[in-house]
Amino acid sequence: MKHTLRRGIVATAVVALGAGLLGAAPAAQAAPNSYAYSAARWLDDQLTDGVVHNEQYDFDDLGLTIDVFLALHDLETRTATQQRIVEALASKVDEYTTGGSFAPDDRYAGATGKLASAVQEAGQDATSFGGVNLVQRAEERVVTEGTSAGRASDLSEYGDFSNTIGQAWVVRALSTASSSRAASTVEYLLKQQCANGGFRVSMADEQCGTPGAEQGPTVDATAFALQALEVAREHGISGLDDDVAEATDWLLRTQAADGSFSDGGTANTNSTGLAAATLRAVGQVGRAGAAASWIVSKQVTDAKAEDTALGNEIGAIAYDDAALQTGLEKGIPVEARDQWIRATAQAAVGVDAQLPPATFTVTAPAGYVAGGSTVAVRATGLASGEKARVVLAGGGAVSVFANADGLATASVKASARTGTVRATVTGSRSNRVGSTSVRVLAASARFPASVGATSVKVNGKVRVNARGLAAGEPVRVYYRSRYVATGTASSTGRFTTVIGVGPATGRKTVFVRGLTDTRQGTATLTVGR
Repeated sequence: MKHTLRRGIVATAVVALGAGLLGAAPAAQAAPNSYAYSAARWLDDQLTDGVVHNEQYDFDDLGLTIDVFLALHDLETRTATQQRIVEALASKVDEYTTGGSFAPDDRYAGATGKLASAVQEAGQDATSFGGVNLVQRAEERVVTEGTSAGRASDLSEYGDFSNTIGQAWVVRALSTASSSRAASTVEYLLKQQCANGGFRVSMADEQCGTPGAEQGPTVDATAFALQALEVAREHGISGLDDDVAEATDWLLRTQAADGSFSDGGTANTNSTGLAAATLRAVGQVGRAGAAASWIVSKQVTDAKAEDTALGNEIGAIAYDDAALQTGLEKGIPVEARDQWIRATAQAAVGVDAQLPPATFTVTAPAGYVAGGSTVAVRATGLASGEKARVVLAGGGAVSVFANADGLATASVKASARTGTVRATVTGSRSNRVGSTSVRVLAASARFPASVGATSVKVNGKVRVNARGLAAGEPVRVYYRSRYVATGTASSTGRFTTVIGVGPATGRKTVFVRGLTDTRQGTATLTVGR
């Protein structure tokens, strides 16, 4: 599959340009995963004569129809359905991109760019689709001079409702068509990028961040803009590397700990699906996988739907937890189906970023570690940027992100008690996991120690014995505050060595210490002449 970016537009105040917000195409793969395939199959069932018909308000939702097409196209599935959609759209170009019979001279920039991009993705000629030159129409909507130069604006008696998402669509359509106006649309799109890397939805001629210019980057606007910049780069527009990197970093910083993304303050599958697909397309497969796992929790599966009102809706993806719960109890009524279709069309490509099962290789110190100490745990085999939860049984737990090579490292506190515990590293899914054992010894312990003779002549030697250590525990022997011997406890926890007592006379103490200085035993002897 070609590594490209695609998708969505938002509904405007007067003319719906297609409210589905879709994502980016996944990296090359043989077939969509089971979650994405199930979503695609459900989407196919929502079409009537190649289009999505809104039963509640009795109209063909052409913007949402394009969203469904792009989802199926990006997933490379249901090609016959894709063809039916394209054929249906060819007869409805003016109905979607103009004011239709009510205002035939109106021209909507975002809708035109979106349809042109879909036609290009379908491998058809956007300069002659349904008898219309969509590329020319998009070019005609681009301002050519003044502070608004490069802006793709609507022409309508109702006003100009163009925004950053529509601008992104025009950028992509004109970049793909190698239009002479593509570069200026990119420049105007970049005016909408704020200092923190995110993009605002409402466009202005002033750079985002300029005093008086509207602020507030959003996940959806940023992801659509990032997609457009990637397409522009693929078609020869240079100098965008920093802009792409900054937008990507903003998305990464915006992702919640559970993998979800929010727009308007609510975590939802629309924004999360869009972000997941976009991040995957720019190489952030680990973070995309975390987002996809969150989407799966909102999808209707066989197990989830059993004995519920969603038994006939397998594959559909709910907008959020509330929508899923309502659906389980009441099904999907006419007034709610639009939201379910939009959410599923948006999230289908995002859920395909779900990472496959994997067994990580986990390593930790091979010897004993002291109870309560910090243990270094490493795991390999994760995806780049994948979030990992590192847990030491009975001790601490931390979350870290894998580096570009799929390596996750963490420092985790060990339990206080003696025993062999598991260090477990779990990735974005419960079936992406690895573990190893860690041997913990209580930091403080007393064990019996003795000497072979309690009276020894000067410069003589004496046998030192200890028992009650852990098998294989490292042992150090101190005499007269000096380190005099070392060794390892036997498999039965015993240790024996011989030390010299030296020329000093008097009562002396021998310290036998294990892993830590507070794990020790003592014995006394008298040195005489």
